[in-house]
Amino acid sequence: MGFLKGKIEDYGSPLAGVPARLFAGYFFLKYGLHKATTGFGGEALRQTLTKWAAETPYHFYVPFLQRLAIPHAGAFALLVIFGEVAVGAALLLGCATRFAALAGIFLCLNFVFASGVPFISVEQPVVFTLLLVTIYATAAGRSLGLDFFLKGKVPRFFA
Repeated sequence: MGFLKGKIEDYGSPLAGVPARLFAGYFFLKYGLHKATTGFGGEALRQTLTKWAAETPYHFYVPFLQRLAIPHAGAFALLVIFGEVAVGAALLLGCATRFAALAGIFLCLNFVFASGVPFISVEQPVVFTLLLVTIYATAAGRSLGLDFFLKGKVPRFFA
């Protein structure tokens, strides 16, 4: 069976995570490209982060927002755009899927902490974090993805 190794009923199978991988990849790429083409920039991000810093229940995150993210909002806007596009493309291709899932988890958790979204909720960043944990745990890029060809050639956390 090779490329299509595993059955969908086998939850340890990489095939089990493929729908989650494609779903998350599509939306990461969609949101990243939307930000890139609609002028998502430093000033808009600065205003949003300033508002969130005043309201977030995660007080440990406020110093990061005030001292680093808000003063360098332009650089952070570019990092967010690049991160979302890169994670989305990697997930859709199934290339470096586990690494992309870790990067996506990092992006989602930063959004959760900055925006103040509750951890126990059905809000978008929480749902995507759970999807990305599933993608990482099942190595979903090894079925119907380029990670099939990388298996054994790169570290396990990568593909």
